[in-house]
Amino acid sequence: MFTVDVEDWFHPLIKDPEVWDGYEDRIERPTDRLLELLASSGNHGTFFVLGWVAERHPELVRRILAGGHEVGCHGHHHLSLARISPERFRADLARSLDALRAAGAADVVSFRAPYFSVNRRTEWALPILAEHGLRIDSSVFPLKLGYYGQHAAPNRPHRRGPVMEYPITLPEFGGVRLPITGGFYSRFFPTSWSLAGVRRVLENGGEPMFYVHPWELDHEHPRLRVGRFLTYRHYLRLERTEEIVAAILERFRWRSVRDRDAANGA
Repeated sequence: MFTVDVEDWFHPLIKDPEVWDGYEDRIERPTDRLLELLASSGNHGTFFVLGWVAERHPELVRRILAGGHEVGCHGHHHLSLARISPERFRADLARSLDALRAAGAADVVSFRAPYFSVNRRTEWALPILAEHGLRIDSSVFPLKLGYYGQHAAPNRPHRRGPVMEYPITLPEFGGVRLPITGGFYSRFFPTSWSLAGVRRVLENGGEPMFYVHPWELDHEHPRLRVGRFLTYRHYLRLERTEEIVAAILERFRWRSVRDRDAANGA
């Protein structure tokens, strides 16, 4: 399963949505490049689109749909579930779904929480997803790393309350899970490691999930100083991202989360 979290470069860096309009909007070009890479390799994926992006770029949502890809929901204001109340989440989710539907995504069934923030403490969000017609969640990173992840989470798709959970499936070597199938970690390690990780998941009878953000293909976006760790994590080796994505798409066949769910009768 190939997944894209459609957020602009400043969304994970600047927590206050009230000031986002003051930053350069660069979301379209790298997202279009991902669409080109998918089309040229004959692959499809799920694009978890931030409602804030859909409000400003409805034509981008339509181009994603026209490419045969699934549009999922990434919330509206890129809020970690660990930092908000159920009431605020319900309002944020409703606004994001309204934006996606207004842009042409009439049938949204999949959700990914910002910062992979579904865990034992935030499971209260799952019934709220079901209330809004969402039946698939992909918000679990099954390894605790920094401010996100859940070490003991299942590493395979599983029923979680009212939704089907599709975690970021991690390869295991000697019983140890390694985070080498997307995002920062695929930039940090050699491309060969990501390819080996995908093969390992397949060898173990699982289905890999790769994830990427459009801003990771935009290595010229502005640089902000937002703390040493976050700055390092955000900007490291961005110039390598397109090479990694192209290699992943050329070597394996990828589909959307919704297509995987339908094929397996979940």
